[in-house]
Amino acid sequence: MVVINILLSTYNGERYLSEQIDSIINQTYPNWKLLIRDDGSTDKTITIINEYVGKDNRIEYINPLQVENVGVHKSFKRLAAYKKADYYFFCDQDDFWMPQKIEKMLENVGEFDSNIPQLWYSDFSSTDENLNVIQQNLRNPNGKFVNPPLKDVLVCNVVTGCTAMINNVLKELWLTNKEIVGYHDTFCGLLAVTFGKVHFLDEVLILYRQHSNNAAGIVSKKVKGVLTKFWDLNHTSTQRATTILKEYNQLLTDSQRKTLNDFVGLSKNNIFYRLKTVVNYRYLYSLGDWKYTLLMRILLIIRIGE
Repeated sequence: MVVINILLSTYNGERYLSEQIDSIINQTYPNWKLLIRDDGSTDKTITIINEYVGKDNRIEYINPLQVENVGVHKSFKRLAAYKKADYYFFCDQDDFWMPQKIEKMLENVGEFDSNIPQLWYSDFSSTDENLNVIQQNLRNPNGKFVNPPLKDVLVCNVVTGCTAMINNVLKELWLTNKEIVGYHDTFCGLLAVTFGKVHFLDEVLILYRQHSNNAAGIVSKKVKGVLTKFWDLNHTSTQRATTILKEYNQLLTDSQRKTLNDFVGLSKNNIFYRLKTVVNYRYLYSLGDWKYTLLMRILLIIRIGE
């Protein structure tokens, strides 16, 4: 039987947590384990967790005696390391899973090599606080990346973590990483593209709830979103590329090593190097909207804020 671990990191999530856990309990695929780690909640989150642990033996609270705030990425790493499974689902505390989410994701794993790092992710719809849909099919056919090249994953996170499933090979590769850089989903997506495969399921399988306390959300003002992404490029994206070069260097091909080194070089070299590199690589920020890709390339060249 396939072993499924759902990884849920909570922090002051009392308002929506029950609705999310109920959506997991109501999955059409029943053979799963929900592992919950609390990251230092001060509201009633832990009380809610304990109530569900008492009602369903598939739910386990992994740190009742050591509640501390370690941050999202490290919290998910601890969840992943806690217990081995065949596949791991990332789960946010405030979303809602469609009933066939697990079943649909598992239908897509049989034909792929289980010995290499693999990541699957689905489409999603964003909603308001009451789960009324604001935008449907966020990964539309003109804007999604399927098996994206490494150069583009360096500048754009194609994987929305709450939609993702990874296999055990990718999990083990991720856990060997010592440095905590950015979000867990972005780093796992980069690892999967570099050393394995990324697969997209073109079906809405979660409702992504938008509210003021989201760890990450869909930015309503597009210019603000691009500028925010640029700041991430200046710092976190370069750090991720540096980490891959440092900690996974022996696994890289010569071509991958060059792609990563050239990207890191954008933060170290003059404008003539940056212009040549951006022209050569033609980094894609979006397949669906070329004006934002163009703006991103310009920002990479002029390096505003440095």
